[in-house]
Amino acid sequence: MKGLYEAIKKAVDKVRIIDTHEHLVQEKQRMATKPDLFEIFLSHYASSDLVSSGMPLEELEEVRDPKLPLEKRWEIFKPFWEKIENTGYARAINIAVRDLYGVDGIKEDTYRKLPSRMEEANKPGLYQSILKEKSGIDVCILDSLFAPLDQVDRKFFAPVTRFDDFVMAKERMDVEALGKRCGMSIHSFSEFIQALEIEFEKLSKMIVGVKIGLAYLRKLRFDKVSQGEAEEVFINIYNQELFRRRQLEARIEIVPEGLSLKETKPLQDFMVHKIIQLAEYKRLPIQIHTGLQEGNENIITNSNPTLLTNIFREYRKVRFDLFHGSYPYTGELAVLAKNFQNVYIDMCWLHVVSPYRARQALAEWLDTVPWNKLLGFGGDYLFAEGVYGHSVIARGNIAVVLTEKVEEGSLTEDQAVYLAQKLLRDNAYEVFLAQEYREHKSR
Repeated sequence: MKGLYEAIKKAVDKVRIIDTHEHLVQEKQRMATKPDLFEIFLSHYASSDLVSSGMPLEELEEVRDPKLPLEKRWEIFKPFWEKIENTGYARAINIAVRDLYGVDGIKEDTYRKLPSRMEEANKPGLYQSILKEKSGIDVCILDSLFAPLDQVDRKFFAPVTRFDDFVMAKERMDVEALGKRCGMSIHSFSEFIQALEIEFEKLSKMIVGVKIGLAYLRKLRFDKVSQGEAEEVFINIYNQELFRRRQLEARIEIVPEGLSLKETKPLQDFMVHKIIQLAEYKRLPIQIHTGLQEGNENIITNSNPTLLTNIFREYRKVRFDLFHGSYPYTGELAVLAKNFQNVYIDMCWLHVVSPYRARQALAEWLDTVPWNKLLGFGGDYLFAEGVYGHSVIARGNIAVVLTEKVEEGSLTEDQAVYLAQKLLRDNAYEVFLAQEYREHKSR
């Protein structure tokens, strides 16, 4: 039913998105350097597919090096690019360069045109054009890794932040750095907890949520441990008698050796629980990376969302936003979101990881999970062009699935249009921004 799809797609395209997850630098940072075609577009995602297709890491670094001639880099890049143009990562880039820079994808006859067009567009107003006007995004929930929270441009972003460095402290230098950042000396475990509380209190006034990205480093099972068990690990950090050489700027320091990740697990688990407790007190949602990790040769079983079940059961008042549809654990995530009132499904990144699986998963979730638990889009990109390309794919996916639901009789056309608004905007607003808005209105 072509006419039905067109009507639903038109409704989907009208929705002003609340984007649940981005890693973008601030526009001023983007303006500060001359944009380079490969350095920007291969900063992540597509670069991982290039490596997966066989590109050696040394050649990837050459391609991303703006000091080398563009033609030489193209010759290295071309044979591997041809192998990955079928993937969602490459598709998003080709959509972006077509619609934003007026060239038909990255090809032999277009790659020389792109640098000058990117440079011409690289001026104040770039984010207004790409994010607000082209992508139709009102606000991005920003995992701010590149700028202090007080420098985040609230016209475009509502930030979340991480406290993972308190979780993963494993040597004395880590603890000293955290103490310095919090303006205090840390000599006891109680002072270590106090430093976290000081930092959380300060930053909680500037954020709309907390991010936990630990699935890149360890399993997501955070056991309930006693303060005594965690304190013993903290003490052992200070009791290390082995030393190593560390290069620090222009000098070499002799510093105490740290503990292994396995040895510090009780401390990690305790601190994750503490962070969740602080978020509960401040009524802040928690975003957790689940499923596929960016890059190559990661351990996917670390990020199975079912490992978090004990957390969901204990902290029933905390809203947990589980990222990336937990791909490939989309079925497991459906069960969690169906069973637990506090578990939400976030499709950030998923539409470009696998456009096909994103459609399959959304169709299943709409049959399984209450619609208010589904967050339909987060670009999850380091560069704005990727956000746009991803948004095009995501809107298309959502329109296809909603059309199919109407055709099979699961939804009426009016319900499909209604759900488009909920999936792309209203559900994310309720999770992240409604609380901030209410508190602002009450002041």
